Amino acid sequence: MKVRVKLWGMRGIIPAFEGKGEVQVDCQGDKVRDLIFQLFSNIDPKQKGIIFDDKDEISPDLTIIINGRIVSESNRFNRHLRGGDFIELILAPG
Repeated sequence: MKVRVKLWGMRGIIPAFEGKGEVQVDCQGDKVRDLIFQLFSNIDPKQKGIIFDDKDEISPDLTIIINGRIVSESNRFNRHLRGGDFIELILAPG
């Protein structure tokens, strides 16, 4: 399933995103969690702590916007995606 992804506050983490407003990604799963693991699982281990905690869970500091709407519920990582969705991932520590 193809979705569009834009990263905010994560300069240099994924080279394919450098200098681009958004990138089309062929998501291998159908949930936000699947997309995040697909994008960030193979990043430099020094930077992995920005996205994942020491138990390999997704950081609560990651804000998710889908199609212009902030997804704020506690179960946001299990939210289903649809082809054509526009997902913005914003790293906002603290």
